[in-house]
Amino acid sequence: MNAWVTLLAAIVGAAIALLGQRLAKRAEDKARLSELLMEQCALIAASETDFEDRIWEERVLGMEDRVSGFDLPAHVLASVRLKILTQDGALLAALEELNVAGKELGSYWRQGHRDDDTYTRLWLRHHKAIPKFIDASGEAVRRRLASA
Repeated sequence: MNAWVTLLAAIVGAAIALLGQRLAKRAEDKARLSELLMEQCALIAASETDFEDRIWEERVLGMEDRVSGFDLPAHVLASVRLKILTQDGALLAALEELNVAGKELGSYWRQGHRDDDTYTRLWLRHHKAIPKFIDASGEAVRRRLASA
């Protein structure tokens, strides 16, 4: 009888240990996904801020070819990663608005328009989209961490 009790205790102990490992791994995976989500959001926000800075450097400081040096492939890669990592509607909508505003501003700027009302409207749209994206990012990351 003692052997059966010992065997049962060993089985229960092993099951508890395996369950604990599984739960710990699951929590680690969720935390890792949250970190990846936050990293991609930060890369996108920093990239868009860099884009605005480059436009300012050309417009105000008279520096040449600053906008053409913008790392668009890195921005696109971060955007795609973000779309893979989340299904958060508010975050994806903020990303879409930011990307559309950036494309329109960049296109208009590259056509040589520097100081007119359309440029100002496009720049303001893009400039306002950045904090909206950051806010949506923060909410999405906080929700993801809360569920971890």
